[in-house]
Amino acid sequence: MVLGAARTSFPARLWSRPRPPRRVELVYLPYYFFDIQVLQEHGSQIVKVAVDGVLGSTVFFVDAALSRVSGASGEFCDFSQSPGVAQETAVHEYRWLLLEHGLRNKRGVSVQEVSDPEWVYYPFWVAYFKKRATYDFKTLDAVSGEVQGVKMRKVFLAAFRQMARDD
Repeated sequence: MVLGAARTSFPARLWSRPRPPRRVELVYLPYYFFDIQVLQEHGSQIVKVAVDGVLGSTVFFVDAALSRVSGASGEFCDFSQSPGVAQETAVHEYRWLLLEHGLRNKRGVSVQEVSDPEWVYYPFWVAYFKKRATYDFKTLDAVSGEVQGVKMRKVFLAAFRQMARDD
């Protein structure tokens, strides 16, 4: 028998009350937004892609109807990655996606052109929780409302380290 197993077992977690966060803040991470022109059998299409400006490791698609706001308040992280590296990452990741999609559908699609980057600060809600003797955090995309996973955790940890150095 392992001591404390009941505390973290599934039934114990099922009946435990959720802990309220100790603190919640709005944090803006830097992103490069790119327009990628894709050539398909039926013509061309523009796809909007974002690459994080901290590690340059996360890529996501951007809704064309996303509105931009100026004068936002909250914590900001500076750009660490160069626009050129971000552009290479965007094209590389999108080509892999096209290859996978093309193999499944047996269609030829290619990247035609990539725009210069638009520098954007993208908002996330960060909630800090006390967890025994340490703190933990959960992040939520402030635009889409999606909880962020393990991939984004690395980006946030790097951003927190950067913001702590800047203070």
